[in-house]
Amino acid sequence: MKVRILGCGPSYGMPSLTRGFGECDPNNPKNIRFRSSLLISDKGTQILIDTPPEIRLQLLGVKNRKLDALLYTHLHYDHTGGADDVNKMVMDQGRHLDVYASQQDLDYFKNHQAYIFKDSYYHLHKIQMFKAFQVNHLEVLPIKQYHDNLISVGYRIGDFAYSTDLKKMDKKGFDALQGIHTWVLGGWTRKENNKHISFDEAMSWVEKIKPKRVFLTHIGTHMDYDTLCQKLPKYIRPAYDGLVVNIKA
Repeated sequence: MKVRILGCGPSYGMPSLTRGFGECDPNNPKNIRFRSSLLISDKGTQILIDTPPEIRLQLLGVKNRKLDALLYTHLHYDHTGGADDVNKMVMDQGRHLDVYASQQDLDYFKNHQAYIFKDSYYHLHKIQMFKAFQVNHLEVLPIKQYHDNLISVGYRIGDFAYSTDLKKMDKKGFDALQGIHTWVLGGWTRKENNKHISFDEAMSWVEKIKPKRVFLTHIGTHMDYDTLCQKLPKYIRPAYDGLVVNIKA
């Protein structure tokens, strides 16, 4: 299985219109970050997680753009704003695309983006937290997360897990992550806030789960790529746009 990081940036993207590159080296292309999303590929099956505003540009770098499923973490614009660009792909595919999201997200799509998520192109599926579903041969386990006043969704597929935009998880969530090999962990900030985990929280979570590899995503202007690489243990790396991670079956 291959996991391609399409974007690993924060909600404002990098460089930011107001902050530029902040504390990050503008000469390092790994500090240029689209809003966060990723593509999972295995044996011809492709799963896209989230449709940020730059999704068109992100997918232009992917040769095979056939999608079998679209998974959403939550309804914030930096994770849904590019849905209309994917809509054009779906129409050209000539078949329905399965979309999986929480009930709050599905309600949002129906009320605010009904012109995109039409029945003629999509099959919308309400996920049940901690109840696995199938996308072809891949089993996907949705994990409940808390992101300020929203519920966000993390996903585990085999030994891989994606957890972004979260501040808290119940014990059931941590239990569901036990045994993973590779973890893409997001919402990593330097200071405490009510939406995203901080540096210290991220490190304590990694110690609790003990994955073999961790890639940090949703990282902003205070997270320089080379500085992070020097600071972190070698099994924890910052992600960068275009990074492809191989996951053993």
